Amino acid sequence: MYEGKRRAALLILAVWCGGCPFEGGLDTGGFGDGEFVPDDVPQTFYVSPSGDDAADGLSVETAFKTVTRAVLSLGPGDTLLLQPGTYAEEVSTEVKGTSTAPVTIVGDGDGVVFDGQRTRGVGFWCNECAHVTIENITFRDYTDVGLIVTLSEDVTLRNLTVHGNGFAAKMSWVEGYGMHVEDSSGVVIEGCEAFDNGPNPQVLDRWLGTGIDTFNLRDSVIRNNRSHDNTGGGLLVEDSTNVLVENNELTDNDLDATVEQWWDGAVWVDGGHDITLRGNVITGNIGPGIQLSDEELQNPSGYVLEGNTVTGNLYGVYIWNFGTSDVPAKEIIDIRDENQIDGNSILDFWIVPFN
Repeated sequence: MYEGKRRAALLILAVWCGGCPFEGGLDTGGFGDGEFVPDDVPQTFYVSPSGDDAADGLSVETAFKTVTRAVLSLGPGDTLLLQPGTYAEEVSTEVKGTSTAPVTIVGDGDGVVFDGQRTRGVGFWCNECAHVTIENITFRDYTDVGLIVTLSEDVTLRNLTVHGNGFAAKMSWVEGYGMHVEDSSGVVIEGCEAFDNGPNPQVLDRWLGTGIDTFNLRDSVIRNNRSHDNTGGGLLVEDSTNVLVENNELTDNDLDATVEQWWDGAVWVDGGHDITLRGNVITGNIGPGIQLSDEELQNPSGYVLEGNTVTGNLYGVYIWNFGTSDVPAKEIIDIRDENQIDGNSILDFWIVPFN
């Protein structure tokens, strides 16, 4: 993210339904353009690796075979139950529920795995979705990102595992992420685990990658997640407004980009305003535990740190580009007494004015 935004473009997405960003296009299985007029009565659909995409999907015995096919049937109030097994797919959807009839896409038991097989780019892309929950699924071994949510509202990502993704990103704006959420509101990311994501080997002119990567979130919550052993940041909150980052564990991430004269952060907050970091445990990271920055001179405000444990990292809290060698005024960054910020091997607080 140093020297210019990590986002080279607003994800005009190409738009992923009209021009897929993956070379050769996305395999839709021949099932139309994704538009669907739902029935009035909510239904439960099933998908199974042993299913049949010509079936009706309304029972385990008549399950669809691919998630690509199954999401075309979803409308407000519907539930999609993924049966245990491996789904070697790239799926995109613009599915929409309502506030009173949300859509649920859930792994029905343990062992529901999206597998990129180290050749596919993105496991699941939810673009312009609304009132959707995605739950209890593993995304592994995608070259760019395991899971993406863009231009969406009221999306919950719960109990997901993303690992081994982003090792050889092909899309120019992607550094290599476990999951990426952008330009969305009312997002909840909870109970997820992100590990072993990011470029491998590290590509110095393509940044470092991130376990959980977010940009331009509004009115959102990121809580009770674990992000560890990633090449790059554990969690990025960039240019976002009214976001609570609570009770997450961020450990043992490799944040070292000093060959290019910058660091990633286990938790990196840049730009935006009204962002609270509360009750997070941040330890053992190679680099800053918490990084707070104003990279593009947006004059962010309302950063609050309370009840966090930041210890055993190279640096505790790294603050830069606020034009001061001290902690900025409380209305900008409020570091409250109940934080434990100590025992970091180089500095507990590192403040660089830049500008």
